[in-house]
Amino acid sequence: MDLDIIHFSNYIYAYAVSNDELNVRIRLRSKVYDNIKVYYKNLYDHSKNIYSKNMIMILDDGIHSLYEATIQIKERHFKYYFELSQGLKTIAYTADGLIKEPASVNYFYYPAINDDEIITLPGWAEGEIIYQILVDRFYDGDAANNPKNVKSIDALPDRNTYYGGDFVGIIKKMDYIKSLGVKIIYLSPLFLSPTYHKYDVSDYYKIEDTYGGTVGLINLVETAHRNGIKVILDCVFNHCSAENELFQDVIKYGEASLYKDWFYIESFPIDIKRCNYDTFAGEVPSMPKFNTSNPDVINYLTDVAVHWTKTLDLDGWRLDVADEVSMCFWREFRRKVKAVKPEVLIIGEVWNHASKWMQGDQFDTVTNYKYRKWLVDFICGNINSSMFWQKISGNKMLYKTPSFNYLVNLIGSHDTIRFRTLVDNEKLHYLALLLTLTLDGMPLIYYGDEVGLEGQVDPDNRRAFRWNDINKEELKLIQSIGKLRESSTALKKGETIPLKSDERVLAFRRKYGNDMITVVLNFSNKVKKMKFNIQKVLYGELSVKNDSVYVQPYSIIIGL
Repeated sequence: MDLDIIHFSNYIYAYAVSNDELNVRIRLRSKVYDNIKVYYKNLYDHSKNIYSKNMIMILDDGIHSLYEATIQIKERHFKYYFELSQGLKTIAYTADGLIKEPASVNYFYYPAINDDEIITLPGWAEGEIIYQILVDRFYDGDAANNPKNVKSIDALPDRNTYYGGDFVGIIKKMDYIKSLGVKIIYLSPLFLSPTYHKYDVSDYYKIEDTYGGTVGLINLVETAHRNGIKVILDCVFNHCSAENELFQDVIKYGEASLYKDWFYIESFPIDIKRCNYDTFAGEVPSMPKFNTSNPDVINYLTDVAVHWTKTLDLDGWRLDVADEVSMCFWREFRRKVKAVKPEVLIIGEVWNHASKWMQGDQFDTVTNYKYRKWLVDFICGNINSSMFWQKISGNKMLYKTPSFNYLVNLIGSHDTIRFRTLVDNEKLHYLALLLTLTLDGMPLIYYGDEVGLEGQVDPDNRRAFRWNDINKEELKLIQSIGKLRESSTALKKGETIPLKSDERVLAFRRKYGNDMITVVLNFSNKVKKMKFNIQKVLYGELSVKNDSVYVQPYSIIIGL
């Protein structure tokens, strides 16, 4: 294969977007070819007639350019090849490589579009803001259900700290959540568990009473829905608590247990101290790992998801440690929950490249930690603005175009150092959050990031929300931009077009049809002079002189 030219007639290079439309892509070495066309026809059309369409460059990572076109054949059967032009020279790229004069036998085939191959994503979720809440750490709305030894919100957490946050507390702060432009609340695990974080479930059919129990959660979901906000839960199906009755049965009965094959047991009897079984991260004895290829495990845990999706009228699930769970498990999970509620949103926790789970049979989207990685590198001065866009483009090349506005972009989560602490600069922290709120994807705000909450590694990154901080001027800007996104089709659904700028400035346009918004963020401590056509400023201070735009240090400008 010529590595300067990449195309496969499947996955991210050829995929169905309707019952008779196919998106085709080709990846080429940057700046080698002037024009790219795709020639296509019905697979069973043996005449000389053929359609053609110019392809559009949608991404460039500095090494390769990605071209895409949508082709349509009403019979749903496709064959096609690409024509690459360089000056006056043209050559065809086919299933048999580069050819001067291709024949049908050389074409790429996409034999048929079947209904289950058409990419379908929950339309309500596209580009919306997610607010992640660790229930215990948000707000104590009902002291009557508090666990013992609850700490003051000013106390720093350890691994056994409880602050008393609950469902009533989230309900009482619903107006605050709405003020951020949030449309999705993502709740931390809330099934019965021996720990404050509840990523080790002891009973999948029991909601924590310290949070408000099943009745309290139903009330929260109903309240959120009345306020136009969806609710998704964090599900932990990779592992459970050693206190879970399933694992306790294996401890008690050993090889005679009905559940011995539900886990990865190295030897019997089970010894917690010796940890002769597989666990989360291979080093946490209190969290034994499920064998998620086992059909009985698949049925049990996916039935859990179905039960709570129905009982709570849930809008989605965030899948913990998703890349360690078997793919057959997630395919069955998707089939079952989508049968209950087709518009359920499924978000997989994946820290690296995730395209293999994003083929339409498992996740709708994933946590885009690569975005955070390149943003940190940019802010820390390891890469400039041009390199930032190239890295972002390279990552997006791994996903189908309709997924771009669904990738969950985040500057932090319960698994990372707080961004405010990491960059050690309040102005840069807020600029990073504003960038996230104006780019494509689904911005995720980890509770407290909007007020600059600090924190080192776990458990310090899970401090209680400081409600005295909501009077900050910076929060008002976050709220303003969040509400702008809430009302802007361009910011939620538009494409992102990077603009040439200073190496410490990120400038881009968001375009959806005739709607277009320009965003400029100056990450430096100096005034930057640039050439931009902004007719009306929506946010920020803009001074114009001799057709030049002057952007103040550590500032954002949003305009039309």
